[in-house]
Amino acid sequence: MRLLKPLAYGPIARLWGALSLSAVGDQLHQMALVWLAVGLVGPDTGYVAAADTVALMTVALLAGAWVERWDQGSVMMAADLARAGLAAVPVLAALTGQLTLWTLVVPSVALSALAGLFDPALQASLPRLTADRSLLAATNALFDGTLRLARLVGPTLAGALATLMPPVALMGVNGLSFLASACAVFSVRSHLADPAGKAPVHAAAAADTLAGRLLAGWRLVRREPPFTYLLWRSGLTGGLWTLTIWLSLPLLVRQQGLAGFGLSGLSALALLFSAYGAGNLISNLVVGSLPPGGVLTRRPMALVVAGDVLVGGGFVVMALATFVPVPWTLPAIALSAVATATGGPVCQIPLTTLRQTRFSGGEIAAVFRLFLVLDCLGTLVAMTAAPTLLNLLPTPLVMAACGAVILCTALIFGRRADRRTMVAG
Repeated sequence: MRLLKPLAYGPIARLWGALSLSAVGDQLHQMALVWLAVGLVGPDTGYVAAADTVALMTVALLAGAWVERWDQGSVMMAADLARAGLAAVPVLAALTGQLTLWTLVVPSVALSALAGLFDPALQASLPRLTADRSLLAATNALFDGTLRLARLVGPTLAGALATLMPPVALMGVNGLSFLASACAVFSVRSHLADPAGKAPVHAAAAADTLAGRLLAGWRLVRREPPFTYLLWRSGLTGGLWTLTIWLSLPLLVRQQGLAGFGLSGLSALALLFSAYGAGNLISNLVVGSLPPGGVLTRRPMALVVAGDVLVGGGFVVMALATFVPVPWTLPAIALSAVATATGGPVCQIPLTTLRQTRFSGGEIAAVFRLFLVLDCLGTLVAMTAAPTLLNLLPTPLVMAACGAVILCTALIFGRRADRRTMVAG
């Protein structure tokens, strides 16, 4: 299978294995966080996600000048080690009887901030790690698959562990996964180094060039026909996805007391997240195995549109599944989650490959940062509005509305961008 060919290269195999483990840990942490927070403050959990988003965006912007000039392997290792320590904070708070919303939220915000260092460094390093450029799309699919695989394994593991330990203990497991990731990055850091080297930067110069770096990223985006649409589309769909999957789905499980297959509470939520992860993984295997020169290369925008149609339409179906009579409600939502999740890799893998083939070197980091800013802004707006929306409207209606917006955006604006890309090509 073409998707697995990059694993024949030792550094890629080691890094992928460790990041897969770390991604599973992230899922355990997120499930524990959202379940505990929803239990404490209900729809106001949206403000937790908003705070995480502000931290991620701030660090990605303000630290960008330094990250681009530092050794990116060292940046990734330092971020992993710091995150391992932060993941232990809620566990220690629980052991001492001090677990509160603040002892959950503050470490979570700090973890998001450190992701603002790790993720851009990883994205900029992957093209250097891939010796064979014809395998770049497969490598992107492979690393994108770490998240898809984690969305299957993480919730399944969380559901099993929830019967043996309190939810907060899952955060401690996440800390161990960060240590494994740091070790793997250390083992491959010589392959991540930029042969051109890094120029030193002074703090004053970095602050002065923040607006300039964002403007440079915008100019790069404007240079390539599909990227203006892809940029604002990323912010819109990212925010609506977070509102639907990260907040509305856990809230729905608590509000309706969804149960089935002998599962309830956190275990029922784990089933839904596992179903979503299964759809993600199946789609990732299919899209990542597409041959070079095929639709992934010739019609990447068509795949992005198709993926958004699957996600948007799937959210609507998930909302309708809540009206299926008990005891079939939970299975119906789980099946619709599998179908919905297939859209993620269908749009994300072509988008990542486009970004890494249309741009090069420092351009990739600049464009990735701009996309990250729009993703964060979309999530910030959605999560800030979420408490009001979910207090005024039924949760299934909010989910259906999010899906309808994504669906209409893809069918109207996405298809138009696809046609323009074909003409430009």
